[in-house]
Amino acid sequence: MNKTPDNAAAMVRQRQQDSTTKRRKVLDALDAMERTRCPITVSDVARRAGVSSWLVRQEPLLEAVRQAQARLSQGNMPSAEPARPSASSLHVERDLLRQENQRLRHQLRMLQSRLSELLGDHIEGTDLHSQHRLVQELTDQNTALTRQTGEAIQQTHQLQQKVDTLSSDLQAAHNVNRSLMAELNRPSRSRADLS
Repeated sequence: MNKTPDNAAAMVRQRQQDSTTKRRKVLDALDAMERTRCPITVSDVARRAGVSSWLVRQEPLLEAVRQAQARLSQGNMPSAEPARPSASSLHVERDLLRQENQRLRHQLRMLQSRLSELLGDHIEGTDLHSQHRLVQELTDQNTALTRQTGEAIQQTHQLQQKVDTLSSDLQAAHNVNRSLMAELNRPSRSRADLS
């Protein structure tokens, strides 16, 4: 027995069921977007429904998108009294919000990482308390360095005074040494003159 026709029929049924499910997701996403007054574009509807934009561009879905866009641009809601959202549209909306939230968290982590790389530091520790603590530490270090600089300048001044004193003492010693040498050299000349 050949089961190929049965398999083909099952595949066709499955394909129709998938198509119906996807179309329902598009309509639910469109309904959620219209209720929340989000701007409606084919690509946004496709993204929120999790289907290809090609499917959304097919009739009758494209006509439903155009009608929703027209209602939003005129400020009209689909019915005079607010319609209760269906459970499936609420589930779709919840899932879309979760996906969007996850995408935004991922984007935030990437931006924090990039900012951290640009700053050359990790993004942690940049809250107000950490910044105040860091400013206080830098102020304390600056005060300590200023004090050390003052002490070093004072020591340098004292050492310069010592150098000046020792230089004058050394000059005086040189003068005394020269006069002593001159005195020592004089008698020997006198003796040479006498002989």
